[in-house]
Amino acid sequence: MEIFESSKLALFIIFAIPGFISIKTYSLLCPNHEKDSTKLIIDAITYSCLNYALLGPFIYMMIFSKKWEFICPFFTIIFYSFVMLVFPAFLAWGWLKLRNMEFFKKNAPHPTPRAWDYIFSQRKEYFVLVTLSDGKKLAGEYSEKSFTSSFPEDPQIYLEKAWEVSSEGGFERIREQSEGILILSKDIQSIEFFQHP
Repeated sequence: MEIFESSKLALFIIFAIPGFISIKTYSLLCPNHEKDSTKLIIDAITYSCLNYALLGPFIYMMIFSKKWEFICPFFTIIFYSFVMLVFPAFLAWGWLKLRNMEFFKKNAPHPTPRAWDYIFSQRKEYFVLVTLSDGKKLAGEYSEKSFTSSFPEDPQIYLEKAWEVSSEGGFERIREQSEGILILSKDIQSIEFFQHP
């Protein structure tokens, strides 16, 4: 294939790899919708160009100042590895931090795709009261050993401690010999959160 010609392969690596690293890093930090390959390549090239624009002065100095290569060739390898691999990941992390600032929250769409992901990404501990589609209530403790799925997977929640629900619909006591409870989103009507002491 033509893309595997040395010159074209070099261009692909230079203008696509940093962008792909940024995209994948952002997806790990903030899961989002999968894009088709054409849109993904365009985004990757855009991120790569932004990466080079921000590091442009340093890249210029490295290219036109041969003293670094003379003093320490190993430094040149470290520098370009940073440009191609490390900074793109940092760029994605910085962009996510920027989007989570109050100004962006008020004036732009929130980066987190669902309220489910937003509340559970905070990793706070709660007492949780789940109302199922049939009206039945389940109670439990969401703590450090609990788990929730993230977008784009279907929402699921594992509560590490199951509680008995009182006749008034509150928390009565921990259910004996229980190792927790797993609840699927298709069964959930609502989830109510209570402060964990």
